[in-house]
Amino acid sequence: MAGRELEQGQRPVRRRRALGAHLTRKNLLSKPPGGAKDTMKTALFLGSAIAVIGAPSLVLAQASPSSWVSEVVITSPKGSFTAPSALSATRTATPVEEIPQSIQTLTRGLIEDQALQTLSGALVNVSGVTPTSTEQSVLQPPLIRGFPVSYYFDGAPTYQLPAGIADPATLVNVERIEVAKGPTSTLYGGGSGAPLSGIINVVSQDPGETFGGTVALRAGSFNTLGADAAINLPVNDKVGLRLAGMTEKADSYIDHIDSRRYAIFPTLAVEMSDKTRLVVRGRYNHLEQREYAGVPAGLTFAPSLVIDRYKFAGALDAPRTRITNKQLTANLTHKISDKVEASVTASRYEGAFKEWSSFPYGQISGSVYNFGTAYLPSDTTETYATGSLTARLGEGLVRHQVLVGVDYDKTRYFGAMYFNPAWATLDYAAARPYAAFGGNPPFFFDQNDRMRTTAVFVQDQIAIGERLDITAGLRWTTLKIQSNVGAATADTDKRVTPRIGATYRIANGVSAFAGYAEGFKGVVAGGFYGITPKPETSQSYEGGLKFAAPIKGLTGTVSFYQITRQNVITAHPTIPFVSVQTGEQRSKGVETDLVYEPSPALSVLFNYAYTKAKISKDNTLPVGDRLRAVPEHSGRLAANYRFLAGDLKGLRIGGGLTATSSRELTLPNTVAAKGLALIDAQASYDLGVVRIGLSVVNLAGRKGFEPYQYFGGPYVIPTQPRSAFVSLRTIF
Repeated sequence: MAGRELEQGQRPVRRRRALGAHLTRKNLLSKPPGGAKDTMKTALFLGSAIAVIGAPSLVLAQASPSSWVSEVVITSPKGSFTAPSALSATRTATPVEEIPQSIQTLTRGLIEDQALQTLSGALVNVSGVTPTSTEQSVLQPPLIRGFPVSYYFDGAPTYQLPAGIADPATLVNVERIEVAKGPTSTLYGGGSGAPLSGIINVVSQDPGETFGGTVALRAGSFNTLGADAAINLPVNDKVGLRLAGMTEKADSYIDHIDSRRYAIFPTLAVEMSDKTRLVVRGRYNHLEQREYAGVPAGLTFAPSLVIDRYKFAGALDAPRTRITNKQLTANLTHKISDKVEASVTASRYEGAFKEWSSFPYGQISGSVYNFGTAYLPSDTTETYATGSLTARLGEGLVRHQVLVGVDYDKTRYFGAMYFNPAWATLDYAAARPYAAFGGNPPFFFDQNDRMRTTAVFVQDQIAIGERLDITAGLRWTTLKIQSNVGAATADTDKRVTPRIGATYRIANGVSAFAGYAEGFKGVVAGGFYGITPKPETSQSYEGGLKFAAPIKGLTGTVSFYQITRQNVITAHPTIPFVSVQTGEQRSKGVETDLVYEPSPALSVLFNYAYTKAKISKDNTLPVGDRLRAVPEHSGRLAANYRFLAGDLKGLRIGGGLTATSSRELTLPNTVAAKGLALIDAQASYDLGVVRIGLSVVNLAGRKGFEPYQYFGGPYVIPTQPRSAFVSLRTIF
């Protein structure tokens, strides 16, 4: 492999000094150049790339682990929490200290050491992120710095309403998770547009270079029983296969709530020559769970009302909510010369869910509530294509790394709602607060959206001397949205979104950075809201410090930021199912993300976020009200220790403390969930043939409630009680 891995505590190779070589397996580039055949292949590829850039409907580029050719390999020492470089912020493999933006990477080592199972569990390790839980997949998107964001998979978008539906509900095939904060509209789009405050890019594992794999079993609290497996099958030194999958069945700490989930991830990697690589990835995941509507917050703190916090109220016989995601992505990369690389990617995503729910819909008196029922089917298809050329220019005082490309995206969304607002009257304090679901409720409305994006982008990463790096980019986007929710709207917006930023190395391992970026996102269902839709826009300012081993093993970012978001749609304060396009919301704060690994034995992670996310202009909502579910203070401290020698060799122990301050449940602010601090712990021991692991959630058994999104109302979900899980894993 022409690139090289980075040892523990070592600084990454400076991008300005050396860039070149495929991100690929070490033994797949052994074939010597093919002379005239390679020349012809290069000519054909370059001609195809030029044709693609002229015709956005053809396939174009993606930033996946194999789409960028660089000496800075996106990898970490085995078990390490440190990722010295990243792809998602610039679509090129760039040392984190040279990116004028906050970006955090959760490595495979961190995922395994903390025994993480889901994206929501992993994302607590990143400051400023409010994850959505698996229970809320069809209700609430994840938030970055207070605003909704979307999931990307290997650089490809997955449009859903809400974005949480695209969650694969497992981390079995994840190599790393990159969280890029701030507007991303200069490089990304798709669906109704790029998120205004960041993206969560889930990067998949590649086929291994030798035959092998893993098999694991997991069991524990709430009758949890699951298994996962992965196998690498190198066909020869040019072709590799990988197949990963999982299945799990579990009850819940909420009465009568259970879930079933399974997933499969096939991957094919082909080294077509020493200069050309093709990677084809597939994913299929399915989740079934009984829908849970939360508990009215008023029942959790009124001293005269006594209810069982874990009791389910509603229809026990309602069909389970079902979520299915399917995606196929193909990425072709080619090294045209030592200084020019090309990448072409096409992705097809299909997502669907069917939700059956029964939920509180108005208090009658005390613990007695009117309940409604709903059935919500939804289908999404998204065809995405992108292509880019990357060139390195200059070898003197000033060097450029120029990225140019085109994106094309076509998305279709269908959703419907069947709704009965007065299904039953139930008492939360009753021994059996249940009623029969009956048939599907009456039809209420449906929604048909058609979205099409074409965009051209350019980015220049300029290295001046050995200390200063400047990143500048522009993206010209045409976004066409047709939406019909009984009343049809059609809108075409054309925008140029800029980005400019710089980093300056002020001392060995310490860089200052500053950046400005703008965001742009379309609005769907304007007819339902009774508005003529305007695109949401945002402006972001950010600055701070980046650390790349100023002392051995210390890496991270300290940042100060402000994001202003205009034309936001929020729930109407008094009328259910109706929203308004408000004036402005603003988030500003301070974030710290640090990893300290002084030796291969010890990893320490610390993050803290002060987030002031509020209404800044509005005609109906009170100015100054905090955005729902976003804590003003949040943080996590986690550590893992690995015994590498002696009698305890093979033993790993770890734990963490996660804390949040109070979180508002509604807009306007009427009630908040109290702050909470939770402890988790992990331990594992390698017996040679098998590794046995133990993980504990909420070790101290703290009781509390957390925000739960249901129609924008004041609902909460009980905090998961103390829970323990045992795993057995063998590696062959």
